[in-house]
Order: sequence, then structure tokens, then C-alpha cells
Amino acid sequence: MPNYNIRLIKSRRSYSINEMASLLSIDRKTCQRWLKNEGLRPIERNVSPILVMGFELIDLIKRKRAKRRVSLEKDEFYCLKCNKATRAKSGSEEIVKTGKRIGKENREQYKKVANCERCNARINKFLGVYQKD
Repeated sequence: MPNYNIRLIKSRRSYSINEMASLLSIDRKTCQRWLKNEGLRPIERNVSPILVMGFELIDLIKRKRAKRRVSLEKDEFYCLKCNKATRAKSGSEEIVKTGKRIGKENREQYKKVANCERCNARINKFLGVYQKD
């Protein structure tokens, strides 16, 4: 799912299918699929034109984003090849300086680099400003 800009949507305004499609830069059929399968509720059913309130559209997009979110534990990485949270292969973990400075204190940024235990792909995890394991 693309990262739709929900700040463009006015919550108290009604939108037709064509307006939703042009606002979010998507196809009309995507909006129709949202109405049919994804739980987007129109103001009135079986009335033409189909209108949807902005807060309903915002709520749908937020629900779709929440489904995608993966929470990671302290020792987990997100593998882009597996599309899952995974642990690092034992012995492959190392901490590397990124060369950037962050925060008000202008501290150096670090990242953990390792290999995925499932597919052996390279995985990264940026460490916070004050963390240095």
C-alpha cells in the first residue's frame, strides 16, 4: 500500500469516487474495491453518486497502515527479503558508524549490521542517539 497523504483529506467533507481517486492519485477501481471489500462506508447505499465522508476515508487508510506495521523486539531486525521480523545469524552481528551526526548533542550515529538467519540477506538496524551496544 502506498503512503497516502491523509493530510489532504478533509474529515468533514464528502468525496465522490472520482474525487477520492484524484486526491490520492489512484485509480477509480481501487476506490470501488475499497467500498466493496475493504469496509469503506458510503454516506448512503444505492444512491448515485456514491459519496464517502472524509473521516471514513482517513480511518480506512489508518487501519490499512496498522495492519502493515511490524513491531520489533530489542534483538530483532526486519528482513526486506523475507518481509518478516527476524533475528540475526549468530556471529554475524557488528556495530558500524554511519558517518552522520544526529541530535542536539551532535552525537555519532551507529547501526547494527548482520545477516538474516533465514535467508542470509544483509539486514540493518539503526541505533538511537544514546544507544551504543
